[in-house]
Amino acid sequence: MIEPNFPALISTELSLALHQIDAVLLLTTEWATVPFIARYRKERTGWLDENQIRDIIEIEKREQNLYKAKVTAIEGIREQGLLTDELKKTLENAKTLKEVEDIYAPYRLKKKTKAMLAIEAGWQVIADQIKKNITPNIPENLLTLHTREEILEGAIEIVAAEISANGDIREALRKYLGSRWMIVSKQKSEKMLEKLNEKTKWEVKKFDIYADFSILISRVKPYQTLAMNRGESLDILSVKIEKDDESLELVRSYFPRGILISELEESIKKWYTTLFKSVETEIRGLLTEKWEDESIETFQKNLAHLLMTRPEYGKSILGIDPGYRTGCKIVVLDILGNPLIFSKIFLDTKSEAEKILKNLIEKYSPDVIVVGNGTWGDETVELLQWISPLPIFIVNESGASVYSASEVAQEEFPDLDVTDRGTISIARRYIDPLSELVKIPVGSIWVGMYQHDIAEKKLEERLGYTVEDTVNQVGVNVNTASVYVLSYISGLDKRSAKKIYNHRPYASRISLAKILSSKYYEQSIGFLRIPESSESLDNTDIHPDQYILAKYIIEKNIEAKDFSIHKIELQKIYPEVTSETVDFIWKSYESLGSDPRTESSHRKAEKKKSIETIKEWDILLGVVRNVVAFGAFVDIWLKNDGLVHVSQIADKFISNPLEYLSVGQEVKARIVKIDPDTGKIQLSLRGV
Repeated sequence: MIEPNFPALISTELSLALHQIDAVLLLTTEWATVPFIARYRKERTGWLDENQIRDIIEIEKREQNLYKAKVTAIEGIREQGLLTDELKKTLENAKTLKEVEDIYAPYRLKKKTKAMLAIEAGWQVIADQIKKNITPNIPENLLTLHTREEILEGAIEIVAAEISANGDIREALRKYLGSRWMIVSKQKSEKMLEKLNEKTKWEVKKFDIYADFSILISRVKPYQTLAMNRGESLDILSVKIEKDDESLELVRSYFPRGILISELEESIKKWYTTLFKSVETEIRGLLTEKWEDESIETFQKNLAHLLMTRPEYGKSILGIDPGYRTGCKIVVLDILGNPLIFSKIFLDTKSEAEKILKNLIEKYSPDVIVVGNGTWGDETVELLQWISPLPIFIVNESGASVYSASEVAQEEFPDLDVTDRGTISIARRYIDPLSELVKIPVGSIWVGMYQHDIAEKKLEERLGYTVEDTVNQVGVNVNTASVYVLSYISGLDKRSAKKIYNHRPYASRISLAKILSSKYYEQSIGFLRIPESSESLDNTDIHPDQYILAKYIIEKNIEAKDFSIHKIELQKIYPEVTSETVDFIWKSYESLGSDPRTESSHRKAEKKKSIETIKEWDILLGVVRNVVAFGAFVDIWLKNDGLVHVSQIADKFISNPLEYLSVGQEVKARIVKIDPDTGKIQLSLRGV
């Protein structure tokens, strides 16, 4: 089998120029990282961003794996002497690993299939007659050892196997399924639901909408797919693709017109019944994968906004991890984020809790109070608002408990218990959210619905990309950053990050060249800041390789619009320079020393309202807590967040809520509907 032209395949799929694909693949063989390529090799890639570069790398990996699987299957079948031209062609044209695996599966069995045994017995000639819709004429010599019924049964198995391996029929059925068939969800019987454990029984009501639900496969939404998958995994729902008679007729159309002989009809039905489940599984898998990708993209954007929350340095903090049974854990941090004292209060002993809080505030004079957004957070905030005028901020506490028991936490605070470590993590998220969140496994940072139903490895990989891109976009002060932040920098790992950390402080970027290998230095140095350096460019995104060019541009005051005038002299300094390079240098220089984390701010607590004090058509100020495919959840200072359906976000049709909303964004919302029994609030942003 001839190895395909991978760059050409990628170019077609992504609609990118071939030279862009070649540039990225060449740079990756030179151990260049994605952030480095995206920022400092844009001239070579045609200004591709991180997502486009990763798409190129991932598609090449996918196609390489697909090619290897095809070669394995073809050679494996050839060794058995069963490879036909048609089967080889089908494998070569297969588009997915699943398809290759399904075709190859019968030939990988240790025990031979009935079709294989029939071929060895010499009954292929009978199978060929059946395929042509000719009544079988069995030679006398075949009847000496076997009965007519045995031979016909074997021939039918051969025909069914050949139909199953027919790529054209398989592809036609797949397309038919995707465009015409319904995916159906039904709640399991009361008898089956009674067998569920008590925890799962509480989940049943959440899936009422899918108790008797059907929709065209082509129209199903991401959250619907994930919700049905979730209900199925909990044994609450049964989900399947509905069969119909037309699909069977589709298969019959590949054979001679007219009435089919009984043997061919039986072969088709045998194939159809067997393969239907395989194609159904394949389509549901592709459907899940597609919607997982869309959901993960939403999660990535939510996480990016969370990581880009503006830091608040130089403030002392009273931090609280709210709780009821085990109490509210408290820590006081100094202006550098170091813990000074730990304490605890219990909400059911209000007078004692007030006394402890007042004493801590009086003794340590914190600038702000920071409260985690978990259970009992609202009650904790109400108590604090009663006793202190200090500003109170709510932070996302997702993953704090995971961090508190991790090796990272043990390494940071070996002498503290897990509850104290978790409280420090929550309080420090006000100071520098990015620096704290990089210590937590990305899958534990809750940023979307049905997150736990998505393939864990894929989710962690993609969210890891978001953390990597954000850290490198922001850049880090090499003299103050933690090891955990440094390890996300382009070209660095935990080992090299510790090496940098252990040799601090640094007076300039060039001093890091003594610590890092030339490759590590090249890949990482543009993302490392040294504000104390006498070279001002050491505190910008400009790479040392570009310093001579940058100084010339700045001194001569050359702008991107004048690039064509100065192109020749600039190319003498930096051969790959473009007008975009000039623009990048000016933007980097003008933002010298600034922090790009300004997209959102910490959420300041307000007085909580009760559902009895609001009414429909009231307009309230709120903060977006989560953005999902079907809308957004907004904190309007009630016990529950309100839901803004995607149809209520803008005055025009939009398909993606992220086009208009982001986590942490302040909005004005009108109350559309209130359900006092469930506490659910429906909101609208239209016309507000």
